[in-house]
Amino acid sequence: TNISINRQKVSLFGFSEGATLAVELATTRQFQGVVTASYGFTGPLPKMAIERLQGIPIWAYHSKGDDIYDVKCSDRLVESLLSYEGGLDVFAVDHIKYTKLIPSKTEKIEPGKEHVRAALVASRSSEVFSWLLSLK
Repeated sequence: TNISINRQKVSLFGFSEGATLAVELATTRQFQGVVTASYGFTGPLPKMAIERLQGIPIWAYHSKGDDIYDVKCSDRLVESLLSYEGGLDVFAVDHIKYTKLIPSKTEKIEPGKEHVRAALVASRSSEVFSWLLSLK
């Protein structure tokens, strides 16, 4: 069977270390958009990576209760992209999205649950898929 794939419409979805890899792959500018869940790169993004990510639509999901990778990892990613000198003119509001999940205060949280929850919420969201399909 021949399947035709429009290479201009391929997006990335990465969870945990896969989210870190998805952001790294996005610097090649070969992908239309990126969704990250529980992004795990703990350091600052290199300036060259930030430059290459300019204009790439990215939607980050992370839980404030993540006990594997602190939510600060995604905070730092989004902040780096939005505060890059000259970058504010490139990014429209719809190019960078950030959904922070708040853990339940009444429910006992098992280790790793909030880490995985970000990926489950993002992958089940019809809004995420509609957003990806709307990218041009």
